Amino acid sequence: MLDLNEKRDSAPYSDSSHSPVSKTRQSWIAKIGSLFKVKVLTDDIWDDLEEALILADVGAPITLDLIEKVRSKVIGESIDEPSEVFEILKSEVGFLLENGLDYPEIIKTFQPSNNNMPIVILFVGVNGVGKTTTLAKMAHMYIKSGNKVIIGAADTFRAAAIDQIKIWGDRLNLDVIAHSHGSDPSAVVFDTIEAAKARKVDVVLIDTAGRMHNSINLMDELNKMSRVAAKTGIGKPKTILVLDASTGQNGLLQASAFLGSMGCDGIVLTKLDGSSRGGVVLSVYSEFKMPVLYIGTGENIGDLELFNPNQFTQDLFCELS
Repeated sequence: MLDLNEKRDSAPYSDSSHSPVSKTRQSWIAKIGSLFKVKVLTDDIWDDLEEALILADVGAPITLDLIEKVRSKVIGESIDEPSEVFEILKSEVGFLLENGLDYPEIIKTFQPSNNNMPIVILFVGVNGVGKTTTLAKMAHMYIKSGNKVIIGAADTFRAAAIDQIKIWGDRLNLDVIAHSHGSDPSAVVFDTIEAAKARKVDVVLIDTAGRMHNSINLMDELNKMSRVAAKTGIGKPKTILVLDASTGQNGLLQASAFLGSMGCDGIVLTKLDGSSRGGVVLSVYSEFKMPVLYIGTGENIGDLELFNPNQFTQDLFCELS
């Protein structure tokens, strides 16, 4: 697939208003900026910083932990320059996002192998987070990288969902394996993988029905799809959890339930370009040690970017650097 640095280099956007985190930055960096423009550092800054981070949906536990780490360094190093405190905050945010993960290696696990077997990816999440659109964007990325792709329409609960994924298939000139409305989703998964093997396809992308994270029956169904996929000889399929950035901390509840029920290999955070609540990214990392693989940056087919923790931090703070 795409290299981490293919779409963006290490420098921030020349026009920061076009950054996918611009709304998040406007909401919390504008507030934080005023905090660190003072000439004298006072104890009030910590309460104000806590408020600014929580308003960005960073979450109380992560906010308190960040402030404690920053404050400890400030006290330990006898720092009294507000600008230096800001740099420490920026450094701690970057460290939290990196989380010791080897991103190039993680992305490699989503590339087709050389064993003549396709890689299979299930897209899961609640209703309305953008699963189907995200699947189409990833299909586009795989196609651009020279891979053959096939789509499985395993959202059989809504007839409109099958029609929607077929439309994307037509737009991308891809085969879509679909059964009738109300049929067994696991059967769709099986038939899609078998079709991929017969047609020597590299990548199988499976669209699943949106489900509430507390629906036990539907969550069990996802596990069944994963088991059926494994029985085709391709091994354990990959699972991507799609979260809507605009849901903020509620997204953590969703992530917790999905990860607890079936496990996931990574997260795609959609609608980040239109949300002031992108601070939830920090909570996802800290709570679950789960990588955010991609971020949705718009509505067009190419508006999906590999998540780069270093770049995200730079974009988030670029107006004050």
